[in-house]
Amino acid sequence: MVTKILILFCILLGNVLASDNTKYANIIEYPYHVSVEIYGKHVCSGALVHESWVITAASCVFGSNPSTMTVRVRSSTLFVGGDELEVANIVVHEDFDKYVLLNNIALIKLRIPVQFGEKLLPIGLPEKKDYVLDDGTTCYVTGWRHTLAGPAESRLTVTTVPLVNQSTCSSTMPCYEPVFQTMLCAGNMTRGVETCQGDPGAPLMEGQTLIGVLSYGLGCKTMIHPGVYTRVSSYLAWISVNSGIHYI
Repeated sequence: MVTKILILFCILLGNVLASDNTKYANIIEYPYHVSVEIYGKHVCSGALVHESWVITAASCVFGSNPSTMTVRVRSSTLFVGGDELEVANIVVHEDFDKYVLLNNIALIKLRIPVQFGEKLLPIGLPEKKDYVLDDGTTCYVTGWRHTLAGPAESRLTVTTVPLVNQSTCSSTMPCYEPVFQTMLCAGNMTRGVETCQGDPGAPLMEGQTLIGVLSYGLGCKTMIHPGVYTRVSSYLAWISVNSGIHYI
């Protein structure tokens, strides 16, 4: 059942972007990006925020057993390279709603703390709960590139995306996909589409700050819809309580 739900999320996800906004990325440039794998298969992306902790989407990992999960780090390519790290614990937000994807955030604790290096560094969290950026602010999302036909390749990519006004975002979404205040939207809603970017858990960054975790989109062919992200600043207290990370 969990596998079927994950497949559905992967089909629906995809922030629609023009091809010239998406470029291949090297893990050295984004050393916090990780691949979360279950039984050796990629299920979502995540972001390293501490030597022992990764942030990802709850929709990726709820119901999963830590013993079946690994986190691949230090690699720009899916399934190969880098290091596979064992997982000690998975903390899914206690109020995660799998139907409307509210509180779609989770923490993964690594069994052994990592040693930081050129290809493995944490990304910072927002400094305060009311961390707010202007509409149109240029941000970046890293993930595994997709096309209209499905997964195209296994190389890490980075895409430039502007933040989208909350009201504008809500107006483009169907009633069964509400946009809550604990979410934010990003994506280019006006340009033609050749590629779709993003998989669940993909980190949205402003500078060197993790501001969002990709929660959902409406697929590659619905180009008027931006990607919807869990707003990290809304969960700083939750992250601190459950991980011991103190950024606030």
